[in-house]
Amino acid sequence: MESTEEIRKKIARLINERGLNFAGVSLAIGKNIAYIQQFVKNGSPRRLGEIERRKLAQILRVDEQELTDLPLLAPVNGAGVINPESLSLVIECVENWLDSRQAKLSPHDKAELIRLLYAKICNETMETAAEKVKDYIDIYEELKKVN
Repeated sequence: MESTEEIRKKIARLINERGLNFAGVSLAIGKNIAYIQQFVKNGSPRRLGEIERRKLAQILRVDEQELTDLPLLAPVNGAGVINPESLSLVIECVENWLDSRQAKLSPHDKAELIRLLYAKICNETMETAAEKVKDYIDIYEELKKVN
């Protein structure tokens, strides 16, 4: 896998090759106008968030794995191909939950929580999946209080 520095250079090159600019791409992924420039030039954040990475991969028309130095989630329990909409829903719910509580999880714990939630909803409709994710997050929060 490439280093984070190589990934930053690749992103800058791909943005340029596609006739895009940092500001426009930043706004397209839902971030402030300087987000991509700060990521590419200053290395901040160290890695793109899951949601930003997914959106950026779509904009640049590359596999999401090309934009990270970490291995991405593999299919769960032989579930076959990952449903990107369901996975994005889980990631977004977990990120929102953490942000709303100003909570931090280690990358490993966050990935494990996402993997477990995805495994629970992978065969559900999007509407049912959204409700189940919220329920599971509430259960997780209650368990954390007890422990």
